[in-house]
Parts: sequence; structure tokens; C-alpha cells
Amino acid sequence: MDTLVHRLKLLGPTIIEICRISGNAGVSLGVLHKNEVIHLDNFGYRDVEAKKAPDQDTLYFVASLSKLFTAAGIGILVDEKKLEWDTPVSLILPEFDHPDETIKNKAGIVDFLSHRSGLAGKTQMWYLEFARPALPRWDTMQFSSYLDVVYAFQQRWLYNNWGYGLADQVIEKVSGKSWGTFLRERIFDPLGMRGTTTQVDPSTENVANGYMALSDGTQYQLPRPRQGDGKLAEGAAGVQSNVRDLLTFYKNVMQANGEQRTSSTLKNITTITSPHVALDPEPASSERSYALGLIRTMLPGSLRMVGLNPMYVDNMPIVGKGIKTPHLCMYHQGSVVPHLSSAHLLPDTNTAIVVLTNSMANNDAADWLGQLLLETVLDNPHKNDYVAIAKASAAASVALWPAMAKELETHREPNIPRQPLTNYEGRFYNIIGDWCIDVFFEAEGILKMCFQAQRNESYPLDHYRPHEFSWLFTRDENVRRGRFPVVNLDFYILTFRAPDEAGMMQQLTWRHDPDVPVGEIFYRRPHG
Repeated sequence: MDTLVHRLKLLGPTIIEICRISGNAGVSLGVLHKNEVIHLDNFGYRDVEAKKAPDQDTLYFVASLSKLFTAAGIGILVDEKKLEWDTPVSLILPEFDHPDETIKNKAGIVDFLSHRSGLAGKTQMWYLEFARPALPRWDTMQFSSYLDVVYAFQQRWLYNNWGYGLADQVIEKVSGKSWGTFLRERIFDPLGMRGTTTQVDPSTENVANGYMALSDGTQYQLPRPRQGDGKLAEGAAGVQSNVRDLLTFYKNVMQANGEQRTSSTLKNITTITSPHVALDPEPASSERSYALGLIRTMLPGSLRMVGLNPMYVDNMPIVGKGIKTPHLCMYHQGSVVPHLSSAHLLPDTNTAIVVLTNSMANNDAADWLGQLLLETVLDNPHKNDYVAIAKASAAASVALWPAMAKELETHREPNIPRQPLTNYEGRFYNIIGDWCIDVFFEAEGILKMCFQAQRNESYPLDHYRPHEFSWLFTRDENVRRGRFPVVNLDFYILTFRAPDEAGMMQQLTWRHDPDVPVGEIFYRRPHG
């Protein structure tokens, strides 16, 4: 134990260097081993301008680490016989009325918590700039009811945050309390997690301000996210916590796993941490599966199914090379503009590693730091060079944006549109009418668009090809607008079609979800 503590303490310079390379402002981290907290450390600033350092009680948005809390909330309700894991969600929430009969009649809460519903994620339709919700929370059921069926029900894993939005609605409906109140009364308070909350309280002092890294690594401060109780997708990303509380939570998760103690605060943890769907479409040589709010991977292996780093490297590193005995690692990353987080559990040694950062940096620093700590605990003989990996991934992250611009120019057809630009104006809505793309003139000769009629967040449209326009901008402009870093060029192209007799375009296609390559059609409606 002393040797491990010493090894962890020696990581300081490496952690500082990875943060510098990444453009990460501040980080808090902790390690639990054999049920004891053996290491806590903090680096950088929770407030860059005021030069305030974080500590183990600094409050961060933990993003998708919230999912395990939501699954644990459902586990408590199942233990109380208020629902079953496979109770069709439509029986609890009649407003969830998917046209696919299998989804409507058979999809239970376990199918959404394990991401095996087969429904498209449409992740980029959650939020506008600065992580501001694009829809009210009550619209979750209607929106989820029209998600495209990508894979057959229960046959493939496909990440879908809307399913956790349904789960938080189930908790509210079944318990009679809001999702946040239920978690506080049944999980946070009983476990002594006094700093954990689902409320955005401006009076809280020890909070981590949020930053995104510009291309040169400079931190650009953004407003605090608005996730939390009563907001869209709260069950997927609405928890704020600190390192001390999260280590307490994961300790209790591992202690409750396999036990059926009636006195335990957490219930059905064995079900929650068990594999529910394989992550690979083809059989793999070792386990890689999704539980409920946790990914399961046997080490040695790559930890590559969530987080941002898979966008920036061709192959994620193999963690634990050379260990004599395989280890089950349960993990998850979290990302919400502008916070990144990671958690890694080794149940066989009752180990939990938590990394919380306040920056959406030039790579997923929380992920690399979590893996660095994990290999330090494993003490495997062939460790990865995470400084070199951080350098390569940060450079790739920055390079992706000019590469998209170059590809755009390569395929651009530099003729003016055959139609007058006024023929492209209008508000175009999705088929259920709750999401709109507003195309308009803000100045003479300049066509612009915005989402959800928020014209203060508008984007110029540049002609690309006949009846196609692009709204791609630079990486640093993306940072200043507080947008999630999407690096798929199709996302930034709008295709107009179906002109009426007067030449006015009646449809617009936006390919915002790579799992639905044909894109989504938005229909022009009169307004004003």
C-alpha cells in the first residue's frame, strides 16, 4: 500500500504536463484502494482569473457519471416492487408512444439504461450554445417517441442519452418526487454525500468554473452549465459532485455488489453492474459490455466506447499490458460543455479512481489522467506514455477543424445558387414540430440560420453545392460559442429540396446523427 501511495504521489509532474498539453485549467482526483481512500490531489485552478485552486470538495458537473445514480434510483424502486426492470416504459409513461410496436410494447427501463433499445441518439439536439437545453424537460417523451430505429430491439448497443431522460421521468412518476429530490433523499443523504447536488445554486462558493481550450491551449471561460433537476436530460447528466463524495459512492457500489443486505442504501447493484449488452457487434475474445451506467472491460484492453478521445486517436491505447492476471474494469467518462470527468473501478481490489476536470480541453484530459492512475494502481510492466498520447491527441484535435474546412473547399462547387437566396428562407421543423431550423436574412445578401429560432445564436450559410449550404466555422469560434466539438463535416451542411411552384424550398435535410446517414428532414412552416 505504501509503495502504491508513493507511486501515486510521484505522478504530479506528469499530471501537470498532461494538463498543460491539453489546455486543462483545473483537476481534482482521488484513489480508493481496498476500501480506503489512499490518495487525493488537485492541480491548476478552479477559477483561473482569481487563481483559486480546487480541492477534494470542489463542485464539478460530472456529466454522464450521473447515469449510475439514475440507474441506482431505479434499482431502489425495483426493490420496493414499484416496477420491474422490464416493465414497458409506455405503461408508466403513456406519453412515450413510439410508432414501432416492439419499442412501444416491450422496451423496458433496463433496455434504455443499457443503451440496447436500438434507437438513434440524436445527441446534438439536446443543447444549444453554452449547454443551454434546446427543449423543455417535459418534451422528452414526445421527442423520444420519434427517434429512428437504427438496430433491432435488444440486438446492438447504441449510446442514447434520451433513454436516461425517460428514466428520470419514470423515477418522478413512480416515486411522486422529482428526480433530484429522490436522489438526494434516497442516495446522497443516506451515504453522507453532503456536497453532491442536482441544483444549480449561484451562492455555492467552492465550485469549478468552466473553460474550453482555444487552439493554442489558452483557457476560455464559459458560463456554468444549466443541467440539473427539472432540466432536459437530467438523468443522463444532471449531477454535480466532488471527488470525496464520488469515492464514497463508488465504495458503496462495490460493497453492495453481490450482497443482498436489507440495510444497504443501494439496491439491485448486482443487476446494475452485470453485463446487459455486448459493445462489439461480433464476438470478442474478452468481455466488453455495457451494464447500467457503467462499461465493463477486461484488462488488458482498450477503454474506448465513450469519452472524447476516440475522436482524436486512431486506436485507443491498451491499458494493463503485461499484467499477470486479467482484471475486470468498470468505467465511464462524462462530457458536458465545459466539464470532463472519468471514473474507473476495479471490483476485485475494491479500487475506485475519480478524475474531475473543469475544461473541455484539446483532448479528454480526464480520460488520459484516469488511465494513467489506473495503470499506476495495476503497476503493469508495459505502461503507456500518456504524455506522448496527450500530445498526439491534442494536436489531432486542433488539426481536425482545418481538415474539415479543406475537405469542404475540395468539394465545393463555386457557382452561385440557381435560386434566389430568398427561396431558402423559412422556419423548417422536424416531423413532430418541436425542433426548428430558422433560415433568414440578417443583413442584405447574407443568408443565416439558427436553431430553435434563437437568432442571437445565428450562423452564416455559405453556398456549398446546388441547394446545399455550409455553416462550418473555426475551432476557436466553436469554443467562443460554447458548442460541443463535433468533427463530422456532414453535421455542418444543410440540403434544401422540394421547391413549390414559386420556388420556395419546402424541405431541409440535416445529417446531424452519423447513425442516421440519410439525415433528418425538416419541413417548412409559415410563421409570424
